[in-house]
Amino acid sequence: MKSSIYTLALIAMISSSCTNENKSKVTNDTTEIIAHDTTFTSSTPKTNSTDCYQYIKNKDTASLKINIEGEELTGNLNYNLFEKDRNSGTIAGEMKGDTIIAEYTFDSEGMRSVREVVFVKKIDGNIYEGTGEVMEKGGKMVFKDRSALKFSPAMVFTKTNCD
Repeated sequence: MKSSIYTLALIAMISSSCTNENKSKVTNDTTEIIAHDTTFTSSTPKTNSTDCYQYIKNKDTASLKINIEGEELTGNLNYNLFEKDRNSGTIAGEMKGDTIIAEYTFDSEGMRSVREVVFVKKIDGNIYEGTGEVMEKGGKMVFKDRSALKFSPAMVFTKTNCD
C-alpha cells in the first residue's frame, strides 16, 4: 500500500512539473509576442509634403509655408498686419493629427523673438490660428493652457500655390 501511495505521489509530482513547464513556455511565448507587438513603429507610413497658405483681409496679410516629414514640421511664417510691425520668421514643431504645435522664431523691430504657435487644420482644408492667454517661459512666449485656445475665424489661412 505504501508503495502505491508513493507511486501516486510521484506521478502527481511529475504531472505537476510537466504542466508548470508547459505553462511557463506559454507565458514566455505570450511575453515575446506582447513585446514584439508594442514596439514604437508607426502604423501609418511617413508622409512628406509642402503646403502653402495665405491670409488676406482688408490691408492685413500673412503667409504660411509648411514642410511636413512624418510628424515633424518646419516652415516659414510671415505677418504683415496694417499699422503693426511686420513679423517674418521660421516655425519648427510637429503635426499631431490635425494640430500644428510649433515655435515661431521671428524678427520684429530689430529683435529676434520666439513664441509658441498652434494651428488646427479643419475639415474645410483651411488652417485656423489658435489664440489664448500667454506667459513667458524660458525666454519665449508660450500658451498658459493649450486646451483653452480659441480657433476663431478671425485669422484663417487658405491653401494657395507655393511660389
